[in-house]
Amino acid sequence: MSSISVIFVVALFGFMLIGAFRVIPVYSEYAEVKNAVAEIARDPSRAESEVRREFRNRAVVADISSVKDTDLFIVSGGNFLTVRAKYRREVPLVANVKLAFDFDTQAGKGPAAQ
Repeated sequence: MSSISVIFVVALFGFMLIGAFRVIPVYSEYAEVKNAVAEIARDPSRAESEVRREFRNRAVVADISSVKDTDLFIVSGGNFLTVRAKYRREVPLVANVKLAFDFDTQAGKGPAAQ
């Protein structure tokens, strides 16, 4: 390989590595949000304020910063609880180029949250 080819391959590998370092934390946080929503929705007897407080506590422990407790969609009734987190996360890649991720997770039984 010529030196130009080597430089091109190294630059391409570096760009892919930078992208991976930016994307992995986004999906890791989504997994934490999904787990928190699923755990909270297991107990249908909780009031909306309890659900929000529990999510806020879990967010602090799991380092969730993209979703706040006020962003949750909560539908509860006599014996059901549905919790939904829908959010968008933008991650700067290089200069003015951003990666946009739209996440939507829902857990619980009963009518779907709108």
